Formats: sequence, structure tokens, C-alpha cells
Amino acid sequence: MHQNKFFNPSQSGFRPGDSCIHQLISITHDIHKNFDINPSHEVRGLFLDISKAFDRVWHKGLLYKIKNFGIEGKLFNLIESFLSDRFQRVTINGQSSSWLPIKAGVPKGSILGPLLFLSFINDLPEGLHSNAKLFADDTAIFSTANTPIEKANELKLDLEKIKS
Repeated sequence: MHQNKFFNPSQSGFRPGDSCIHQLISITHDIHKNFDINPSHEVRGLFLDISKAFDRVWHKGLLYKIKNFGIEGKLFNLIESFLSDRFQRVTINGQSSSWLPIKAGVPKGSILGPLLFLSFINDLPEGLHSNAKLFADDTAIFSTANTPIEKANELKLDLEKIKS
């Protein structure tokens, strides 16, 4: 997937040779570049963190996406099997709940978990008006403005798109 440039170039998380420092330098450079324009442009940004990100990966949605990416056959079946037939329960003070099926989330601590998470959010920057930089589940969207109200509205629309 890395060799075939499968992942969105805005994503730096879990990528060989990339890091959160790369994203921070890139964002800082873009901000300073806009301050240096005469007259300087205002920079507005939103910094997002998906809480419990690995637990929120919807299995059916992920399988749909990876199938649309062209992953099929034995590899698709392997990923589907990896996500299927998982159950969980809670035990507190020796008392356990009933076993319930897990319909979302990728297993933490696995090699496939981060790869599947990145596959799930790979399309997040598509269609945004703002610039987007991602590092795993952290997302920065920012926009430069010489028309601040217009850009504020674009950021608001982008935030709604990400939310949906």
C-alpha cells in the first residue's frame, strides 16, 4: 500500500519515513508563508482529535472502502475474517455481562490495526475547501484568508463535512 501510494499524501501517521514532526513543520511553514505575504493573510485553523479512534472504525464501512480501493479476493477475505466474529464483555468485581458482537473498531496492538484505520479515514481530506494535514487520528484543517468571514464559513462547512 505504501509502495503504490495508496494513502492520501496529507496523512503522516504510521507511514515509513514520515512523522508528526513533518506535519508540524509543514503547517508552521504554511502559516509563516502567509504572514510573509504583503499584505499578510490571516490563518485560521481547527485542530481535531478523534477520541477512541480505533474503536470507531465501522466494519461494514471499512470493508466497503477497501473493496472500492481495489482490494479483493484472498486479501479482502483475510481482512473481513480478521474483523468478523469478535465479541466482548465487561467484568467488574467478578460479575460479567453477556457477550456482545463487536461491529466497530480495529484490534489494538495488531499490525493490521493502524493500516485498517488509515484506510478508513483515507478519504477524509477529499472535498474540503481547507488544507488538511493528518497524523493518525489527529487532523488539522486550516485556511488562509484575505476575506476572513468567507474563510470562516468554509472552515465551518469543512467541519460539518468531517463530522458527517
